[in-house]
Amino acid sequence: MTGFIKIAFLFAVGSMIGWVLEFFYRKFFDPVNVERKWLNPGFLTGPYLPLYGFALLLLYCMSRIERFLPIDNIYLRKTVLFIIMAAAITLLEYLTGLIFIVRMKIMLWDYTQFWGNIQGIICPLYTFFWLILSLAYCFFIDPAVTTGVEALMDNLEYSFFVGTFYGVFFIDLGISINNIVNIAEFAREHNIIVKIDELREQIQNFRIKNRERPMFFLPLRFTDTLHNNLERYREFREKLKLSELKGNLSDIRDNLTDRIKHKK
Repeated sequence: MTGFIKIAFLFAVGSMIGWVLEFFYRKFFDPVNVERKWLNPGFLTGPYLPLYGFALLLLYCMSRIERFLPIDNIYLRKTVLFIIMAAAITLLEYLTGLIFIVRMKIMLWDYTQFWGNIQGIICPLYTFFWLILSLAYCFFIDPAVTTGVEALMDNLEYSFFVGTFYGVFFIDLGISINNIVNIAEFAREHNIIVKIDELREQIQNFRIKNRERPMFFLPLRFTDTLHNNLERYREFREKLKLSELKGNLSDIRDNLTDRIKHKK
């Protein structure tokens, strides 16, 4: 039972820390958010990102394997440990993103604009961020997390707060999964990949256009029907695809023109 509470506590803490990190990153550093808007990251309503919860569980477990690494030099041993941690979280990120794309035709995040990306799911830049996060975890976060876990084990009444978190989390998850399932059915029916960030932006733009207030904590709440929102999104993707095709044809035409001029 105590082991289950420990896992539940770590997942909750990781999910909330991850949400805070993504919240400020998207505001101040995300190259896609050129307007520097405050955005609610993820597809859930509340301040938690499950991927980071699983990532913290990975970091917590893997930080305990350092003593088993057959490397005497402490600096080299820690460097290898950080690389292993970053690789493990990158693999977790890839598998999660791939499952959603292949099984549900939904893209929870999009790295296609970043150099060296693989299927838009992972990229070297974010693997580097995972490396920095692994380093920060071992030196700064792990002591606090370990203390928190020990306090939780010694005072099980604190499990009430963990229970409150999961009560809210599972209600939120149930509502969000219902939306995700409906979005997935639409995506499969029309053979498109729905990018959650783009869909959320389309919904917010529709709200603004109709003089409605954008909703930070309910970014996927539909004032119009879900089907109509998805139809508008599909039209947006088709126009974007057509625009990209025209741009590619224009580039080809310009290249052919340059070659003809060069031969003359």
